Parts: sequence; C-alpha cells; structure tokens
Amino acid sequence: MTATATSAEVQAADSSSATDREQEEVAPEGGIPGDGTFLVGKDIRAGTYRSEGRNKYGCYWARLSDTTGEGDAIIASGNAEGPAIVKVAAGDKAFQTTGCKPWKKIG
Repeated sequence: MTATATSAEVQAADSSSATDREQEEVAPEGGIPGDGTFLVGKDIRAGTYRSEGRNKYGCYWARLSDTTGEGDAIIASGNAEGPAIVKVAAGDKAFQTTGCKPWKKIG
C-alpha cells in the first residue's frame, strides 16, 4: 500500500525544509521573529533591535517610510554577516527583514 500526502502536507513540506526548521528560532518577547515587513506601532514598537546576524544565506534589513515597495521608500538598509543593531524610529512606517536571526529589542 502506498501512502498519499494531502496537498496541505505537500505544501508544508515544500515551504520549509528540515534544514530551515533546524535554523528557525523564536523571537524574544517584544522582538521581531524573522522574515517579513512589520508595521511600526502595530506589529513592532519603535526602538533599538539586535540580531545575531544571518541565517543560511544572508541578513538584509531595511527601515521603510512606506510599504509601496518602491526604492525611495528605503530610509536605511544593510546586509549583515554577523550581529547587527538597528534603531527603528517612531516615524518609520515599517521594518523589513530577510534571512536574519530573530531581532531582540534592546532599547
């Protein structure tokens, strides 16, 4: 007899490999959990955040003045190999992060 995976099981397997699951970490309370665009004042608070750096491929972050996806919305950005510290201002619209370990709020 052959077992057949449901579409939800296949989708879950495709979106997260064993290696990715091993590297996932839970964000500390008040921190930023991982990849995404987070609205300041709604998803995250303004303040200073620290990440231990990149996961598998690299750590990119950006402070954004809006969420249009246009290049001129980037207030500041960076690529971190090792630990990174970013100050998210109250006037920022959003904070974007990709490939970074969870961000911990330190100030």
